Amino acid sequence: MKHLFSCRSLSLLLTLGLAGLTSSCTSTSQLRSPSVATSLRGPSTVAQTTPTPGFRGLFLTKKSSASRKPQVAPRPNVPPVKVHDMVLARSTRSNTRLIIDIGRQKAFLLVDNKVAIETPISSARAGMHTPRGNFNITERVRSGKISTLYGVGMPCWMRLDGTVFGVHAGYLPGYPASHGCVRLPSDAAAMIFDNTRSGTRVSIVSSWDGAS
Repeated sequence: MKHLFSCRSLSLLLTLGLAGLTSSCTSTSQLRSPSVATSLRGPSTVAQTTPTPGFRGLFLTKKSSASRKPQVAPRPNVPPVKVHDMVLARSTRSNTRLIIDIGRQKAFLLVDNKVAIETPISSARAGMHTPRGNFNITERVRSGKISTLYGVGMPCWMRLDGTVFGVHAGYLPGYPASHGCVRLPSDAAAMIFDNTRSGTRVSIVSSWDGAS
């Protein structure tokens, strides 16, 4: 009887021991499983490597702004106005005349046949015409004269005889650009206007080689 009980007890103990060993192995296997380890580490890794959308947008905006270059309009290649004060001081208006050199795109105000003012001009653009010849100033309007073609002001307007052409202050881009009139820089136009009168002679030539 005692022998039977001992056998049954031994069998029960062996069964319980094997069950515990199996459970322990299973738990250890689950903890070491690659899939479980990955799932535990996964969220932490993604959170560290994925950039925040807000910061990414900020960086892109800064890069775009830095690469954008400001547009700067080119400066016209226009020579400066030259004034010979001692010669200009001798002007009596009656001893003064104006030469327009189309080829060189320059104008010369002469006092007693000496250059008092040398200034760049802009005459008729391609397809238009600035007349050549000898003229007299027949109309003078310091301000308020408006172009009927462009609707812009033409300060220091000096009409050439009875034509539609004149000499006046206007924009100089560095090349012939007008509809036919002779444009002058504002400062040069004002000085020439102040030292001429109705009847002052104006010669427009293709090329001028000096006082004559």
